[in-house]
Amino acid sequence: MKRDATVIAVSVDPYHRAVVAYGYQATVSIAELFVEQVLMPISPRARFDRRSDLQWLISFSAHDGGHDALIDATRRKLGAHTVSDGDRNAFLDVCMGVAVGADLRAIADETDLVRHADAALCVALTRRVHVEFAHPSMVRQISAEVDLAAWLTRSVERDFSVFYQPIVAMADRRVAGYESLLRWHTESGVLAPDAFLAVAEGISLLAPIGRHAIGEAIRDLATDISETAGDEAFVSVNLSGQQLSDEGLVCYIDGLIRDHRVDPARVWIEVREDQVVRLETSAARTVNGLHDLGCTICVDDLGAGFSALRYVRDLPVDVLKVDRTLIAQLVHSHSDRAVVRAISEMAAATGLRMVAEGIESDDVLEMLAEFGFDYAQGFFFGRPEPLATRAGR
Repeated sequence: MKRDATVIAVSVDPYHRAVVAYGYQATVSIAELFVEQVLMPISPRARFDRRSDLQWLISFSAHDGGHDALIDATRRKLGAHTVSDGDRNAFLDVCMGVAVGADLRAIADETDLVRHADAALCVALTRRVHVEFAHPSMVRQISAEVDLAAWLTRSVERDFSVFYQPIVAMADRRVAGYESLLRWHTESGVLAPDAFLAVAEGISLLAPIGRHAIGEAIRDLATDISETAGDEAFVSVNLSGQQLSDEGLVCYIDGLIRDHRVDPARVWIEVREDQVVRLETSAARTVNGLHDLGCTICVDDLGAGFSALRYVRDLPVDVLKVDRTLIAQLVHSHSDRAVVRAISEMAAATGLRMVAEGIESDDVLEMLAEFGFDYAQGFFFGRPEPLATRAGR
């Protein structure tokens, strides 16, 4: 294979918007016009292989005319087009995955290069961008995700458990509650959510896995947590955007609370601020429904990159968890102190409780107390672990 070869995997109307607007056969005709009118003239010597009605594979080398122009066109995100179709100008979405042989030194042959172009197209579709360029590890990453999805579908409830990290009261440094954190027990070890939740969302397994974790957390709240930390201790559960879109979630949690006879205020519902800031969404409606049950609503990762504090006014928020990225430099960064002070003043004015995340040493605790934080959480107080491990000490 020539090292200067390039392959582009093209998907026309990948989200089927044109199919809905114009009909399938009309869209196929429009896609053909797009390839003929837009792509082919850029590089007349490139090879165009049609893979399906709405997909093409373009292959060419640096010696072919228009090679650089076609690469430049994709880099400019050649992806949203109007195509003249007789009496109308039809709009098309176009996604492309580009594999440039010169950038992929380990490529063995043209088949491998095509595979990398397909991988780049897969990433473009997942990210909903028009163009993505392949990098050497892309095929390996996607293959690992496919394997992970296969393992997830074969897993059963007993493969998942909940670990708990203590949240302490600033007033007396006693454990006030726990954050429940999902863990997946695999043959290769125990995996945290960051390793598998995105894949679970993609194959519609997050809802059943998440419900299992919520059930375990509320059951433990009624038994072990109450026995070890007292009848006022709480447990927090994290809900993703997909879980918040589950129309049956409020009824499910209501049933758990009733079955285990716990005060709903002891069930903290943690949501990220970017999930609830859009007020007229199913996620916001779920948050309101859980608040109506009496659950405590906690906004997680405040300050992690998205802040639109109008939800404090418009949604039933009870607790703010300030992200570790702000807490970590509190002692040394004047700007971080100013931001945290402003958050604490806002919380005090609106009657919200505050939790500081990511506490790894005691040098910041005095400052947190000065700012009026109610709770603190981090490795300094304890790492996530099973309740049985903590109780056995």
